Amino acid sequence: MDYRTHWQQKRRRRQLLRLAGIPIVILGITVVGLLVQSLRANAVDWSYSGPDDNLAAPSIIGNLVMAAFSEGEIHCLRINDGSTVWPVPLRRPQRFVSPAAVASGTVIICADYGKVYAVRLTDGEMRWETEAEGPLCGTPLIADRTVYIASKTGKIYAFAIEDGSRRFVTDTGAALGGQPALCNGVVVAAGSHGSIVGLDPASGKQLWNCRVSATFMCPVAEAGGLAAVGSEQGRMYVVDPLEGKVKFSVAVSGLLRNKAVSDGQSLYFCDSTGWLYSIDLSNGARRFSKRLGNSVEAGPCLHRGALYCLVDGSRVVEVEAENGELKRCWRGYEKACSLAVGSYYLVVGTYTAQLLAIELSS
Repeated sequence: MDYRTHWQQKRRRRQLLRLAGIPIVILGITVVGLLVQSLRANAVDWSYSGPDDNLAAPSIIGNLVMAAFSEGEIHCLRINDGSTVWPVPLRRPQRFVSPAAVASGTVIICADYGKVYAVRLTDGEMRWETEAEGPLCGTPLIADRTVYIASKTGKIYAFAIEDGSRRFVTDTGAALGGQPALCNGVVVAAGSHGSIVGLDPASGKQLWNCRVSATFMCPVAEAGGLAAVGSEQGRMYVVDPLEGKVKFSVAVSGLLRNKAVSDGQSLYFCDSTGWLYSIDLSNGARRFSKRLGNSVEAGPCLHRGALYCLVDGSRVVEVEAENGELKRCWRGYEKACSLAVGSYYLVVGTYTAQLLAIELSS
């Protein structure tokens, strides 16, 4: 073998080694990228610990997080770092298992068995308290300086937000299952005996009662001027609030207990078997459905064109609202039970009194 042939063989071997090394380098870069993404997915920008052995239920209002704890405490936190705003939290011998609502500088929280508290947002001082016939159905509805609260005994109460004076109480005759909604100028609530009722928001007069073969344990959602409520039988009902008639209904795989959300054109909701659905509000046609996991504990929450869901009690997923494409996943949040999204943050609440906050990229 002459020198030229030997040199050519060595050159070919070096070229083959370089070619073989390219996929190894690509694989290495991919693994590092996935590792960085995984670490980022499990990161928490701040955390906050409430009283031990409490369920935490957060809500986001502007640049604040209201944290309700099940053994009777409410804490007010700054959303950017989790620092406390109030000198001392509100403490009452009650059970707070639903998020608070805020309007007109007032925080409204409902206790399990009938107590309603109004607290000043700036410093946590009590403005007023009153009592309704309980147990009450979750977070109150606030509209036009009026607080609307549904009771599982079938009554809807309206209180003035300024002083708690009672404006009306209406007995719907149905055991109500969740928070009412204001839809096209009508207060709409749904009950466990298949009743969907519409009330005049000023007088409380019952305008209509739509009966279907269903059981409702789900809050009512406002959806582009319509009312949407899911049933225990796995069917989403969309109702015209002016006529009190079902516009259409959609059958799905599991129970419907989480509140739906809407961007005005589409309705988004999750069932108990881990599916996320998007429905066209004009005709009820399914735009997409996507399996997120075995169960969805909270959500969807709609924020700037994306949907956020708490899945399998341990991870939060971000889905593109337009097409159902999975965008991001945050993992490792064990014993998670609640979720709030807003102001470029998502806040997870746990069964162990933890709040875990993650900043979303703008």
